[in-house]
Amino acid sequence: MLSWGKETGEAYDTDMAVRKVQSWIGQLISSSPPAKTAVILDTGDLTHNQDQTNQTPRSKHVLDVDGRYFKVLEASITALATAIDLALAKHERVNVRILPGNHNQDGYLAVMFALAERYRNEPRIDVQKEPGELFVMDWGKVLLAAHHGHGAKAQQMVMFLADQYAEQWGRTRFRYMFSGHLHHHKSQEFSGCVWEQLRAVAPRDAYAVVHAYAGRAEMQAITYSKEHGEVQRVKVAA
Repeated sequence: MLSWGKETGEAYDTDMAVRKVQSWIGQLISSSPPAKTAVILDTGDLTHNQDQTNQTPRSKHVLDVDGRYFKVLEASITALATAIDLALAKHERVNVRILPGNHNQDGYLAVMFALAERYRNEPRIDVQKEPGELFVMDWGKVLLAAHHGHGAKAQQMVMFLADQYAEQWGRTRFRYMFSGHLHHHKSQEFSGCVWEQLRAVAPRDAYAVVHAYAGRAEMQAITYSKEHGEVQRVKVAA
């Protein structure tokens, strides 16, 4: 993403994005306890665009993008590879899931397959090559789920989770669903599941400023106990 500081209040480009992701991931990992399994989850729109047209696939909104798509893809893969390496140095296993968003509904595949090939001979890393838009993982009494958040309301997604993953729902007690898409923080507790809309890692672009979107950039690391659910949360915002 490209952001002109005079217009948006904060300058941002591809090189800055890579440095930011690498720095924030490093801070989160160093502040979190060692775990048997770490999950690196991209909730969608890792790349602001999905091809050289620099438009959203469906609505054709013009996007502010820094450089050629080649550069954007390379930066995205580099940033996530660093994150995976840092996580592997501390945790026993690392699961990686890349979800599609409304900006990169097909483009996410390039990042997913590149990382899968990079770590194909590392048995402690599982880059999940899954075609679906929903991430689901059960961990003891914990059920984790994520979707980018476009195309369905939060309550509908929670009901879909309970219906389609009834077995996992039934054997768990602490259930969490995450989404992104709208970039500002929001949470709601439905019957049996806590839904949370996460902030974006990138700052606002020109479109967000024009439409008075005030969401702040943030990244989180959440620690879950198999028996007690969420036990720790670390946030980085600067």
